[in-house]
Amino acid sequence: MKKILWLLLLCLGSVALAGEIQIDCDFPGGNILVDSIKDGVVRVRPDQRGSTMNWFYYAFRVRNAQGQTLRFVFDQPNRVGSRGPAISTDNEKTWRYLSDKPEFHSQEFTYTFGPEEKEVKFAQAILYTQKNWDAFIAAYREKPTVRLSTLCRTRKGRDVELLRFGNENGKFGMALTCRHHCCEMTASFVLEGILEEAFSDTEAGRWLRENVAFYVVPFVDKDGVEDGDQGKGRAPHDHNRDYNHELYPEIKALKQGILEAFGEKKLFFQDLHCPWIRSGMNEYLYSPMSDQAKMSQAAGVYFKMLETIQKDGEIPYVEANNLPFGQGWNNAANFRKMENGVLTSSAKMWVGTLPNTIYAGTLEMPYSNSSGVEVTRENSRELGRNMAKAMAEFLKTQGE
Repeated sequence: MKKILWLLLLCLGSVALAGEIQIDCDFPGGNILVDSIKDGVVRVRPDQRGSTMNWFYYAFRVRNAQGQTLRFVFDQPNRVGSRGPAISTDNEKTWRYLSDKPEFHSQEFTYTFGPEEKEVKFAQAILYTQKNWDAFIAAYREKPTVRLSTLCRTRKGRDVELLRFGNENGKFGMALTCRHHCCEMTASFVLEGILEEAFSDTEAGRWLRENVAFYVVPFVDKDGVEDGDQGKGRAPHDHNRDYNHELYPEIKALKQGILEAFGEKKLFFQDLHCPWIRSGMNEYLYSPMSDQAKMSQAAGVYFKMLETIQKDGEIPYVEANNLPFGQGWNNAANFRKMENGVLTSSAKMWVGTLPNTIYAGTLEMPYSNSSGVEVTRENSRELGRNMAKAMAEFLKTQGE
């Protein structure tokens, strides 16, 4: 049970105690540490538990502050996204960002609680945990060929969801993964869009179900998602650096599952991520290219198709924005570090070594602002649907 922090706030200029304000993170995905509260200023910081990196994920709840104005100040810059915090006043049914324009202050925000806002959640971006997945997949449970099962159990005893559907006898296999870094929640809405299109009665949806066997893991770091961890840089390495070590049961089971599911099928692998919190390239959609020439060449074809299909989508995408291997953070030193005599390796690097792989890559989906467009659940799903269309077009080019 996470500690609940009960804080007393004195109403400035008033005669008496204004009320007992509760600030806590005791809900799925919750994360915050409160250092102090004084004169309407709340000093907070992300809980970095289990991390080797200084990261920025937070999600917390404020109760009993209705009618008051609080200023939330983080311990350092680059804690608040480009559009401010994501805010929910109805227990996560709906979300909005504090600012309708980008370039919001990166270290603090001020919020005036409405007279009826007895409970408000603030998060670095729109939350996505198991309850969101359960609500989404409920509409597809009875579809033909759908098989919902458990990939494995986490180290804390949670089930890691596995979705399989499509044509097990088809020529192609498609593995889709999300939340290798548990804090990268916006990517989950893109995954929903991919699946929506694949389940749909559109031309692309029908073709995909007829020709592709799907293998989908929506939460690779399931414990981190539910506990509200940072995930990125988890000690001694995170889930997306574990493909040689197999420290985490999820990675061992995922590797084994892909090998068993697809055998000699032509394999398409898409891993979904979010980048750094804000600024520069972190605020446009892009893919970091593989260190393997064959995979980068395939990515060039696939993402060019996506550029064409996404041109009418709300979130802009330009294939030329993709990051070549060896530039910026996309380099060998970031992915391959020696630990106990073994080099770390990522998901796409491992899948790219399989002889039947025709594409293995990642996509970096901005958290809240993408090329000046506010990232929402709806336009993230739209992007996912267009990605599925591009996947179908790409696979059609692969021949016999």
